[in-house]
Amino acid sequence: MASTKFSEFNISTTCYKRVGDHEIRTDILIPKTLSSAIHHLIVRFHGGYLVTGSRLFADWYPSWELEYALVHSAIIVTPDYRLLPESSGADIIEDVSDFWVWLRRDFPTFLSSSGSGVNVDLEKVLVVGESAGGYLAIQSALSQPKISAAIAAYPMIDLKSDFYTKLFVKPIFGGPMLPPNIIDEHITKCTPNQIVSSADPPDRGELAFAIVQQGRFMEFFGNGPPALFPMEQLEHLQLVPPLFIFHGRDDTAVPFEESKAFVAKLKTRIPESKVYFSLEPGEHAFDSTATLETPWLKQGLEFITKEWL
Repeated sequence: MASTKFSEFNISTTCYKRVGDHEIRTDILIPKTLSSAIHHLIVRFHGGYLVTGSRLFADWYPSWELEYALVHSAIIVTPDYRLLPESSGADIIEDVSDFWVWLRRDFPTFLSSSGSGVNVDLEKVLVVGESAGGYLAIQSALSQPKISAAIAAYPMIDLKSDFYTKLFVKPIFGGPMLPPNIIDEHITKCTPNQIVSSADPPDRGELAFAIVQQGRFMEFFGNGPPALFPMEQLEHLQLVPPLFIFHGRDDTAVPFEESKAFVAKLKTRIPESKVYFSLEPGEHAFDSTATLETPWLKQGLEFITKEWL
């Protein structure tokens, strides 16, 4: 998991939850220049259609997020979570909820015992995520107390839309349609009670694409209560923390219309909400080349920094 991308951070790993004998882990990234003081906190969720991905997979970790943490002397905590199709959407949300409990209850003690000399301000929490991680960032913002602000990059939001539930041609990243046997063969090989909570792409990448292209996402995610679906959660909320949401107009992996519809519904339901929405030219993960000086990102971060800090 080591990468020069993280060279300016000291990284430690711990288990925040066990499901049977399976440990679900989180990494803690502490800037090497951090003083012995109380620092702000960034929680980051990785993407991968909730099917693949891992907490510190370097190719999917936007550099600007690391730069942003360094500028603000912030500690980053980035957890794994159970993955589809071995687990369900309800399992994933349970993991995220348990992670937040661990963070507030046990993380300060973990930091103290690490000998780093730093501590964390749990009243100044920014949650960030990309793609499926953007879904989890928004879910956290809508359900967890004491989150100051959230950034969702090209997030999956409307999981019940035709894109995830209907079979039609979806050239994700310009690639071909993948056959359903990729899914069926994977399911056949799964063992009872099997848990997967980390996978470095390309592992499970074709499986993730096939599940979405074949319109079978909800088959594995599960049609559960409104708490699993951000669009439905908005019907029952009176307050949402400040959000910075950005999406690429040319996104073939997660349609930008999802973000646009969510922002429109949020503004209608809770007009006083603070949300900065940036719709830019680009494919999924178009922010991979962005820096803190990229104009659209700089403006969005200026907005969210005021709310976070």
